[in-house]
Amino acid sequence: MATAVSGRPSTALRGGNLITTQPFLAILSLSLLTVTPCVQAQSRPELGVQVSNGAVRLRLAADVGSACTIQCATTLAGTTNWQFLTNLTPLVASPYDVADSSAMSPLRVYRAFSQQVPTNFSTTNMVWIPPGTFVMGSPANEMLRNGDEAQHTVTFTRGFFIGKYEVTQGEFEMMLKFNPSKFQSDTNRPVEQVSWSWATNYCWALTLQEHLAGKLPTNWVYRLPTESEWEYACRAETTTAFHYGNGLHGGMANFSVYYEYDAAAGEIFILHPTVPYLNQTAVVGRYQPNAWGLYDTHGNVWEWCQDWYGDYPAGSVTDPQGPASGSYRVKRGGGWQSSGSACRAAIRQANIPSYSHATAGFRLVLAQLP
Repeated sequence: MATAVSGRPSTALRGGNLITTQPFLAILSLSLLTVTPCVQAQSRPELGVQVSNGAVRLRLAADVGSACTIQCATTLAGTTNWQFLTNLTPLVASPYDVADSSAMSPLRVYRAFSQQVPTNFSTTNMVWIPPGTFVMGSPANEMLRNGDEAQHTVTFTRGFFIGKYEVTQGEFEMMLKFNPSKFQSDTNRPVEQVSWSWATNYCWALTLQEHLAGKLPTNWVYRLPTESEWEYACRAETTTAFHYGNGLHGGMANFSVYYEYDAAAGEIFILHPTVPYLNQTAVVGRYQPNAWGLYDTHGNVWEWCQDWYGDYPAGSVTDPQGPASGSYRVKRGGGWQSSGSACRAAIRQANIPSYSHATAGFRLVLAQLP
């Protein structure tokens, strides 16, 4: 991990050697906090910062093909103060320049994570989610929250890929040779009426196919997201009820537009919606994505997660996998029949693994085995 501080006088520490730099430039390189899912050697990222024309310019040098994330904070007095700035993947052996026009006041501190990821497989329609820390669950003042949404801090030491879209009917049928969905007018709609058991079968079949074709490293698999991975990816560094903000209104997602939502006011009944209620699934990618490029994390179909349903842990956790056993599996995100309050980032629903309904689908994760 490389860390840089903006807005201070001109000293720098790199590799243990104190050097003098330009005015308003200070660089501090700390010991590398690197997560390496591949066996090849990886060098530490080098992060520099310089004030120029009223903006902070960050200069990042890292291994070609590594998945890099730059974060910023205004204080180091906690683990949840880091905010996402950008993701990038170096493609040539030259530094990247990133501008942060909001960094002049107050003082900001920057850090960069670099994780080497395999380059011998396709990640089409998959989004890289960097390691990091976030607060999972909902605050006590979020209206209509449920009692199983207690806030707690979750840290991920490794990144993962997650599907940009919910798995479509076309993808599911191509792999498993049948389509269980109710709404089959377009194969780009999400697959639904799919149980947790069939969702995991799809993940297993896709992993096997890609391994046999030599397209996946041996220790990488497709699977369902853990519940914490799902919420982390859905929020994309936001802390509001939705990645859009604290409200969900007609036209923002595929949900029951008669029941909009505001985190401060609760449910808002709309007698005559200006946006028609679809009363069915929508083609994936129809609505605005979150900051990390994921579509339909609010509404469309509930998405199965890997976890058994259970109480959240009382304290901070690292790389949680959920309860070791249970009777119900978790679904997240709400569906096309759901009210706005049931599409919040923190909402949880649980069903038996064999449950299937026209509102139930899933999204893929591609990750290294623990």
